[in-house]
Amino acid sequence: MILSRLRLENFKKYSAKTIKFGEGLIGIIGKNGSGKSTIFEAIFFALYGELRNKGYKDIIKNSNADAKDAVVVELEFEFDAATYRVVREFRGKAMSANAKLYKNEELITSGAKEVTSSITSLTKMSKDAFVNTLFASQKELTSLSTLKNEDRKKMIRRLLGLEKIDFVERELVEKSRELKREIEAFKEVLLGEAEIKQKEGQIKENIASKEALAKDEKSKTKELDALKTKEKEIKKELTIFAETKEKKQKLASQLELTKNSKNSEILNQVKLNAEFHELEDKQEKLESLKPAANEYISLQQQLKEQEKLREFFLKKEGLQKEQVQLREQYTKSRSDIGALEKACEGYDEFVLNAKNLEINIAVLQESVKTKQTIENELKAEIASELKQIDITNAKIAKLKELGNEGACPTCTRPLLEEYDNVVNSLVHAVNETHQKKIDEYKKQLTEVETQKSAFEAEKKQKEKEFSEIVSSIKIIDSKLKDLKAAQEHFALVEQKGLKNKQELKELEAYSYDEKAHEKIRSDFASLEPKYKLYISNETELKRLPVVKADLALVSKRIEDLREQYKKKEAEFNLVIYDEEKHKAKLAEHNELFKAIDAKAALLMEIKVKVAKIEGEIKNIEASLENNEAQKKKVQSKKDDLLDYEKIKTNLTEFKTRLNAKIAPRISEIASEMYARITKGKYQHIEVSNDFDFFIYDEGKKYPIERFSGGEIDLANLVLRIAISKTLTELSGASSIGFLAFDEVFGSQDETRRMEILEAFHTIKEQYRQIFLISHEMEIKEMFERVVEL
Repeated sequence: MILSRLRLENFKKYSAKTIKFGEGLIGIIGKNGSGKSTIFEAIFFALYGELRNKGYKDIIKNSNADAKDAVVVELEFEFDAATYRVVREFRGKAMSANAKLYKNEELITSGAKEVTSSITSLTKMSKDAFVNTLFASQKELTSLSTLKNEDRKKMIRRLLGLEKIDFVERELVEKSRELKREIEAFKEVLLGEAEIKQKEGQIKENIASKEALAKDEKSKTKELDALKTKEKEIKKELTIFAETKEKKQKLASQLELTKNSKNSEILNQVKLNAEFHELEDKQEKLESLKPAANEYISLQQQLKEQEKLREFFLKKEGLQKEQVQLREQYTKSRSDIGALEKACEGYDEFVLNAKNLEINIAVLQESVKTKQTIENELKAEIASELKQIDITNAKIAKLKELGNEGACPTCTRPLLEEYDNVVNSLVHAVNETHQKKIDEYKKQLTEVETQKSAFEAEKKQKEKEFSEIVSSIKIIDSKLKDLKAAQEHFALVEQKGLKNKQELKELEAYSYDEKAHEKIRSDFASLEPKYKLYISNETELKRLPVVKADLALVSKRIEDLREQYKKKEAEFNLVIYDEEKHKAKLAEHNELFKAIDAKAALLMEIKVKVAKIEGEIKNIEASLENNEAQKKKVQSKKDDLLDYEKIKTNLTEFKTRLNAKIAPRISEIASEMYARITKGKYQHIEVSNDFDFFIYDEGKKYPIERFSGGEIDLANLVLRIAISKTLTELSGASSIGFLAFDEVFGSQDETRRMEILEAFHTIKEQYRQIFLISHEMEIKEMFERVVEL
C-alpha cells in the first residue's frame, strides 16, 4: 500500500489542501500547530471513517466554514498494482456521513460502514492494527527502553494486540471464580439422601390416605345422587302447583281488571251524556246571539276606518306646523348664506399674497445665508493674517535674541550684514502686507454685516406680514366651512318643504269627524261582552260531534267488556288449585333439600381432604423435581468450569507459542537492521519472550540500558520497525509499503538527529515510503521529498 495523494476541504484547520506524496524518505515539516499530525489523522479518517481520538463531528469541521459547506477527505493510494481512491464527506447541518471507494476510477463500494469494511478486507488490517503497525511517535520509541519492565511489556503487548488475549485470560479467571462460588452456594440448598427418602415415604402415605377417602367419597356420592333424584321428582310436582296457582291468580287479576275497566267506561258514559245535553243548550243560545255578533263585526270595521282617518288628520296637523317652522328656517338660512358669502370675499387674493410673501422670505433667507458665508470667510482670513503676524513677530523676536551672528530662520545661512535687512523685511511684512489685508478684510466685513442686517430686518417684516395673511386665510377657511354647511342645510330645508307641500295636497282628500268616531267606539264597547260569549259558545260547540262519536264508542266498549268478563269468569272456574296440598309438598321439599345440603357438605369435606393430600403430594414431588433440576444446573456449571479451565490452559500454551514465535522474529528483523545501521559494530539484538531487550557486543549479551543515548535511539527505532513488520506478517497484510513516524527526533542534539536520519536512509530500501513528521526546519535537506506546512 503506497499513499499517492490527499485532498482536504474544510477538514480541521485546512479549508482547502491537496498533497502529493511521492516515494522514498518523505519529510512532513512545519512549525508546531501547522497541521502536520492532522495530515495522518486525515489519512486514518479516510480509510476507517474515524479520528484516532474518537468523536469527530463537533471538531472535524473547519471553524471558518459555513453551515452549508461540506467536509471532504479524499485519499488516493496504490495497492497490489491497482489505484484506489476513497472519498468521505459530511454534508448539511446534521453532518450526514457519505463515503465512496473507487478502484481504477470505477465505483466499487458506497456508504460509510461499507467502505470501512472494504478497506479492512483489502488491507487485512483493522483500524487499531493499522495505527499500531504503521504509525509510531517519539514517545513510543523512547518508551521501549525507558519504561519499567512491566510497563514496557504492556506497551509492546498493546502494539502487538496481545492485550486482547490478556483480557480474555482475565475474564476466564474471573468467570471460573464466579462458577466456583455458585457451585458452593448450590450445595447449601440441595436435599440430602435421607431427606429424599423421607419425602418419598410421605408420598406413599398420602397416596394410601387418598385411596381410602376416595372409597368413602364414592359411597356418599351414591347416597347424594338418590336424594337429588327424589328432589327432582318433588320439584316437578311443585312446578305444576306453582303454574296452576299462577294461572288462577292471573285469571283473577284479569277478571278484576275487566270489571274495573267496565265500571270506568260506564262513568265516562255518564259524563259524556251530561256534556252532550249541555252543548245542545248552548247551541240554542248561540242562535240568539248571532245578530249582536254580526253588528259587532260591522262596527269593528268602521272603527278601523275611523282610526285611519284620525291618523291622517293628526299627520296633516303636524305637517302644517312643520311647514311654518321650515319657512322660518328658509328665511334665516338665506340671510346667513348672504352674510357668509360677503365675509369670504377676497380669499383668493389673500392666498396669492401669502404665496408671494413665502417666496420673498425664502429669497431673503438665502441672501442672509450667503452673507453669513462671506462673513465667516472674511473672519477666517483675518484670523489667518493675525496668525501670520504672530508668527512673523515671533521670528523678529528670535532674530533680535540671536543678533547679527545668528542664522536666518528661513534659509539657515548666517545673517551678518543682512541682519537689519531681514528684520526690516519682516517688520514691513507685518505692517504693510498683513495689516493692510486685515484692514481691507475688516472694511469688507463691516459692509457685509450691514447688508446682512438689512436683509434680516426685511425678512422679519415680511414674516410678520405673512403671519397676518395666514391668520386671515384661516379665519376665511373656517367661514367657508360654515358657508358650505349653511348651503347644505338650506337645500335640505327647501327639499323638506316641497315634500311636505306634496303630502298636504294628498291629505286634503280625507276628512275626520271626531264625534262620529266616539259614537262608534261607544257602541263597539257595549257589544263586546255579547260577542265574546258568542265566540266562546261557538268554540265549545265544535266538540258536539266529537262527544256524540265518543258516546257511541263508549257504549260499544261497555258491551264488549261485559262479554269479555263472562268468558274470563268461566275460564277461572275451570282451573282447580289445592293450596293445602301445595304447602305440604313445599314442606317435604325443604326437608329433602336440607338432607341434600348435609350430604353435600360431608362430601365436600372428603374432597377438601383429598385435595389437601394431593397438594401435599404435588409439593413434595415439586421439591424433588426442583432438587433434580438444581443438581443438573450444578452439573452444568461444573462442566462449564471444566471447559474454562481447559480454555485457560490452551490460551496459556497459545501465548507461550505466540511469544516464542513473535520475540525471535522481532529479534531477527531488528538485528538485521541494527547491524546494517551500525555498519557491523553490533550484530544481534535479542528480544526475550517477556520482551526484555539485549544487545550483543563482541559476542556478549548486555541490557540495552548499558549503551549510549545515540545507540539506544537507533535500537529503539529498529525495534519499533521490527514490531511493525512482525504485526504486518501476523495480519497477512504484506502489501503495506509505508511507515510513518511522528516527531521521533524529540529533544535530541544535532548529532543524534543526524544518526537517526542516516539510519532511515540505510533502511529506506525496505519500504517504498517512510514519512517523518518534524518541526525541525533545518533537517529538510536530508529528505528526498518534503511536504512543508
